[in-house]
Amino acid sequence: MRRYILNAQGNNLPAMKISLAIILDTLFYLVAGFFLFFVLINYYLPRPASYVLSATLAVIFTLITVKLSLNRKQKKFSSAEKEKKYRVAMTKLNLSDERSVAALFEKAMLAEGYLIEKKRGGIYIPESKKTLFFRFGFDGVSKTDIVKCFNSINKAEKAEIFSEKFSDEIKAFAARFGGKIILTDGKATYLLLEKHALLPVGDPMLFGEEKKPSLDFSRLFDKKRAKNYLVFGLLFVFLSYIAPIKGYYVAFGAAFLIFALILKFFGKTSA
Repeated sequence: MRRYILNAQGNNLPAMKISLAIILDTLFYLVAGFFLFFVLINYYLPRPASYVLSATLAVIFTLITVKLSLNRKQKKFSSAEKEKKYRVAMTKLNLSDERSVAALFEKAMLAEGYLIEKKRGGIYIPESKKTLFFRFGFDGVSKTDIVKCFNSINKAEKAEIFSEKFSDEIKAFAARFGGKIILTDGKATYLLLEKHALLPVGDPMLFGEEKKPSLDFSRLFDKKRAKNYLVFGLLFVFLSYIAPIKGYYVAFGAAFLIFALILKFFGKTSA
């Protein structure tokens, strides 16, 4: 069976993958940090002292960098998980019929402490004199939907329409009804359902977004290329000991090592 470890946020991640990633990142930062510090210190201190100080600084640098890197990865993981839950919830709502959606929101309103009355096409909340309408679907909300909801309420009531998103045109059109129409988008809906543990779950078919072609030079900043720049940096450092123009190789070696470290920490991750 696959073993899992429980991280600080309560997310289960494959233990073997995490351990391997930590080891590889630690070795990368340790090697790059040592040679970078050695190149910078070697010209000011004796060789033995340079080795010791470079190794010490590299260990300190690695511990700090790995800690920060793990924190960044955790935040990205949490954000990605939340985005996935949001997309699943919205897709399920968009694929559901109005009766199923209304039943879900009945539970949410009762959990909020409201008394509700079932009304044709929606849910009426006497306390706030407001009727909730649900217009989830991949076609979005139309002006006709706005007018129908408005015609379903009396002068003392308001209509709140729930949908994943509203176009700017629809928002402007709804504003013409003197505050009688309230638009609640997917983010607010998600927070409401999440608050009461009513988020739709499952693995519905999610429609992937069309990927825009990226420029070739953007690949230079791919995180996977950090190891290439590390090799270039180490090569230049080595050549500085046998080449006549030492300053040239030292400068470029240090530059490659610095760029490798920056790319490893801040570089974009290719899909």
